[in-house]
Amino acid sequence: MKEFAVFWGCTIPARFPFIEKSVRVMFDDLGAQIHELPGHTCCPEGTLVKANDPDSFFTAAARNLAIVEKAGWDLVTPCNGCYSTFKECQSHLKTHWRERDTINDRLATEDLHYDGTLQVVHFAEWLSEHMGPGLIASKAKKPFWGMNIAVHYGCHLLRPQPAVKWDDPLHPTKVEAIVTALGATVVDYPTKMQCCGGYLDRVGEREGSLAFNRRKLYDLQNHQVDALITVCPSCFQQFDLNQAALQRANEPIHIPVLYLSELIGLAYGHSPDELGMDMHRVSVQPFLDKWEARSVEKSRLAQDFDVSLLNKCDTCRACKDDCPVCKVDPKFDPCDMIGQLVSGEIDEVLDDPNVWKCLECYTCLEMCHSDIGMAETFRKLKELAIVRGSRPDSIPQSYEMFMTTGTLGKPKEGARKKLGLGPLPPTGGDAVKKLMGCDAVIAACDSEGEE
Repeated sequence: MKEFAVFWGCTIPARFPFIEKSVRVMFDDLGAQIHELPGHTCCPEGTLVKANDPDSFFTAAARNLAIVEKAGWDLVTPCNGCYSTFKECQSHLKTHWRERDTINDRLATEDLHYDGTLQVVHFAEWLSEHMGPGLIASKAKKPFWGMNIAVHYGCHLLRPQPAVKWDDPLHPTKVEAIVTALGATVVDYPTKMQCCGGYLDRVGEREGSLAFNRRKLYDLQNHQVDALITVCPSCFQQFDLNQAALQRANEPIHIPVLYLSELIGLAYGHSPDELGMDMHRVSVQPFLDKWEARSVEKSRLAQDFDVSLLNKCDTCRACKDDCPVCKVDPKFDPCDMIGQLVSGEIDEVLDDPNVWKCLECYTCLEMCHSDIGMAETFRKLKELAIVRGSRPDSIPQSYEMFMTTGTLGKPKEGARKKLGLGPLPPTGGDAVKKLMGCDAVIAACDSEGEE
């Protein structure tokens, strides 16, 4: 499904044209051909119009769909409200056939007919089901590594069933799968499935609307979220526009809000200016600044580690239960240290004495179902810590002894003689010194010690 009619609805073109721009950019990048059909009206809005006149609600919705059917396309919309209206219309008129016949009698005056056979898809659903997270991720030029992102679905993308049957109405995961595929860490949070509350603004309940907004935004802030992703213009309005109102009231809150298509556009290399993100009421600059910094940190980490394997380790963490050091030393948590690495805290890990507690016993490797383990990561960390000068004093002392004598200890000749053991043959220490240029190495060690 790469060629279809698009239904923008009223809110996006009227209030958030930058959302329309990012969706168009995203469709282009993914090779979709969209058709914009003349004659459409408001979907119409579900609650307000339907409460006044259900007959007008279903007639207008069926007319909009009949226009698409006549053109011979299926339909994709980037608006939860439009999606919900059309899905409800399809479900209702499928069973209420007398009502459908009445509506079709009216539509006949425009040479239109509603069959209900077209496929109506939300753009997030199209991304998930028709493109797939893997294909979406394959086109990303700059993933969101190390960024903590939360998702808000919006009620009308998921409910009511059985009219809408895309994702679990109470425990959805499909938008998160797309965000994860783009390299971000998805943050779960207690108020994830709470309604945005924006509808209360429409019926004059301003304080109630802000209370919904405040509760969710503070929850996100407590979970150290870098950005909130929405797929609904009404939800975007609530969390961006009304968050700005809270900020003007000196509430200490700042959660950048991005439409899913904006996130994809950024990952695909489009600039914030091209996507019109300066039109957001809540600045996205902190998100962009951190994203840039994390990209630099990832490049640094990638010089010494396989970042994808580190991420896999950080996600799994199963081998902590197998680590013998963890069983006796509660201060040693190798999984947390891996987590620090993928969070960009490289210097902090290298300065942590706990790096040296890994026994390199390879129990983790033997028990790892992915054949990764953490021992090799800690071996590399020790190597980098020495270069940085963060190591126990015994490390350079032992190294110097080896480079000088070729051994880490002199034989106890007296004890050996008492046990009837003869002298050992000469060691190869001189050969090692000659091979490795030990004088220069020792001088370097001495110089480091003086510093």
